[in-house]
Amino acid sequence: MELATSAKSLTKDTADFAKSAVMTKLFKAPTSESAILWGLLHIKIVRCKNLRNLDKLGLKSLIVKRKKDLSDPYVTAWLEDYRLLKTRFVDDDLDPVFDEEFYCPVAHVTEGIKFKVKDKDVVKDESLGTYFLPVQELIQMNEDGDLQRVGVHKVVYLDGKKSHGSLEFFVEFLPVRMLAHTMEVPGVYFKQTKGNDVKLYMNADDDGSAPIVTYGEDAKVWKPPRLWRDIYDSICSAKHFIYMAGWSFDIDQYLLRGDDLKEAERLSSYPAKLGDLLLKKSEEGVVVNLMQWDDYSSNFAFPGMMGTYDEKTREFFQGTNVNSMFMSMEGGDVNTIFEGQNKKMAFTHHQKFIMMDTPKKNGDGGKELLAFVGGIDLTEGRWDNRKHPLFRTLQMNHKGDTYGKCFRVSKENGPRQPWHDIHSSVRGPEALDLIQAFSERWTKQAPQLVGELVNLHRIGLGDATTLENDGGWYTQLSRSIDSRVNAFDVSVKQSFQNIKIDQMGAFGWTSASDKKAEKSRRFVTNSNSLLSYNRCLDQKKGRLVDTSIHMTNIHHIRRAKHFIYIESQYFMGSSFMWSNSSERDVKCH
Repeated sequence: MELATSAKSLTKDTADFAKSAVMTKLFKAPTSESAILWGLLHIKIVRCKNLRNLDKLGLKSLIVKRKKDLSDPYVTAWLEDYRLLKTRFVDDDLDPVFDEEFYCPVAHVTEGIKFKVKDKDVVKDESLGTYFLPVQELIQMNEDGDLQRVGVHKVVYLDGKKSHGSLEFFVEFLPVRMLAHTMEVPGVYFKQTKGNDVKLYMNADDDGSAPIVTYGEDAKVWKPPRLWRDIYDSICSAKHFIYMAGWSFDIDQYLLRGDDLKEAERLSSYPAKLGDLLLKKSEEGVVVNLMQWDDYSSNFAFPGMMGTYDEKTREFFQGTNVNSMFMSMEGGDVNTIFEGQNKKMAFTHHQKFIMMDTPKKNGDGGKELLAFVGGIDLTEGRWDNRKHPLFRTLQMNHKGDTYGKCFRVSKENGPRQPWHDIHSSVRGPEALDLIQAFSERWTKQAPQLVGELVNLHRIGLGDATTLENDGGWYTQLSRSIDSRVNAFDVSVKQSFQNIKIDQMGAFGWTSASDKKAEKSRRFVTNSNSLLSYNRCLDQKKGRLVDTSIHMTNIHHIRRAKHFIYIESQYFMGSSFMWSNSSERDVKCH
């Protein structure tokens, strides 16, 4: 506050001087070894040529019969110990062509980018050579002290030795001021949709004790929505399909509690217990597709380390009309057997969403799509409200639902573990994107049941325009998933383009001196023309990866002008900017 107040009294000359001082401190003088890269690195790994052969008479040739006996190169790029990218490896090739592009958000103090070319091997990958690009080659300010857009194209000798072969790459640094600051996140898989009606939930239920909040000119009273109640009602009303994905489902959980449960048992034709409810809907002819994480440590005799009830769900729906599939994370072709098994055991997708057709909210007799998405599984311990009782509901609303991982828990005496989380629901075109996200996973991991996916156009719910409503919400879906467990839309992949490096000559290539390079040129510009994302999926080890959660978080943090509020179950990892290596080793803070 004091800094903001004093800044108002600065003259233009003083302000310019202060800006210059700050920029100089951040980005340092051209002779300094390190500077901050704050913006986006657009990198293309083009190819290598005349690499050394490290596989001749190597271990791999003794284990695997091979037509050739050559190095299997791949490329990584690093800012100190932070890896920016990793290409696929090319089998048996001393002149590999990669043509892989990467978009890397950065906010790193660094001395430069280190490119490493390695030979993939059975026991330990070996170095084929490295090249270091000093950060100062990417830093250029204009006369106003603003960072400019800088592109570098090089063909360099690895280790500075022609005999070690060459690497061709293009690197473009785009300072944050030149990036889009729109509400829509650019360059990601799912685009922004309009004409949606969104409802936000806190906790699985509301007990009516929330403070009265009024809004609008006519002083409307806000009534907190009730998640599990809404899910129950929506499942009951579905006529064509119900899709569900989750980390855990407990088929014995009641979606309704207390007076709601008593009323449903007296008046409703639908049970409130999750498993029985889904069976009832499937027997009516509604397509019910359920995806649950397959806990690799569970089996018919052992419930598993994570307690997700996957075996109980599997047994309950076996031989019924409910299509229940249990899906683990999968290792890729580049993983060892151990790595593949470890991924099945330790990794999961925490996607939690439910989609169905439902009567239109406006009551005109039509139907629309409704999707629930967020952080709350339909499983043990999640039903809770803002009071988070520990003991007093154990013989009522939480009878038989005494989940607890913090203390030794008695089912009868507790204490139960409170559960606070958030969720949302959306009516409108955005539900189509959520259904697509479900269908892509289902197609990849349950290919034998692809025919159980409903054709939305046949039931009149496949057109985004007709699904728009007057809710007034713009929404955009983000996720974290890769091609090992997801079948990305073929048409999206076909739309990818490769940057034509020579096209960047529109900004005026100039030769750049580099004794370790066969070819070195550079451009500097204030223009953001030709600035676009040529692909909406990232790449890692040759796999397609949707990193839109990461990109979305960065995009909106950078847009913030007044405050940033983050609520998350975990903040895992460490900070590149922490001052010493011992601090950077901290895994959770």
